[in-house]
Amino acid sequence: MELAMATKMMIGLCLFCAAFTPLVSASAEPARYVIDSEHTHIVWRVDRFGFTDTIGTFTEIAGILLLDEDNPASSSVEATIQLSGLRSDLLQREDIVRGPHWLDAAAFPAIEFQSHEVVLDKSDDCQRQCAFVTGTMTLKGVSAPLSMYVILNKIGVDPVTKKPAAGFSAKGQFTRSEFGVGTAVGPVGDVVSFEIEALAIASE
Repeated sequence: MELAMATKMMIGLCLFCAAFTPLVSASAEPARYVIDSEHTHIVWRVDRFGFTDTIGTFTEIAGILLLDEDNPASSSVEATIQLSGLRSDLLQREDIVRGPHWLDAAAFPAIEFQSHEVVLDKSDDCQRQCAFVTGTMTLKGVSAPLSMYVILNKIGVDPVTKKPAAGFSAKGQFTRSEFGVGTAVGPVGDVVSFEIEALAIASE
């Protein structure tokens, strides 16, 4: 009788585990979001002769965000920025920067980023959900590490698309000469700073 009872208990436990395991797997799977290029903005700036910063934007941005709300450190992002969308309020300057002596957009038409690590910032300085995101950026055919500080502004339903959405703010900087863009380093700053306002919409 004891053996039969133990067998029943074991069968019951196995059935419980079998029923519960899919729920765990489903909740642990990150949600997939697509970057909304119409509501995502990247602003870059670089020193010009020590007098002022030249400021510009990128307007052609695409990417995928895998967002794990239960375990944010497991989230990831990959993005592509087309250099044809580089803007700086002066057409002549835009053509020069996209030209062969600077970014050489004809040969290397895009900037790519792939994250590798997300480390949450749990300090008192962050009033929301913040993280240091580190990955690899490829610019002008050169791949090198890039880090940025990211703030999760909100997760909710976008009032226009009626779909789940996530909004982020981010900032960082990189040394352009490390990516083979060494033209006029000295008179023109070597450090490029950037800020990002990104909206991502849940994909179907």
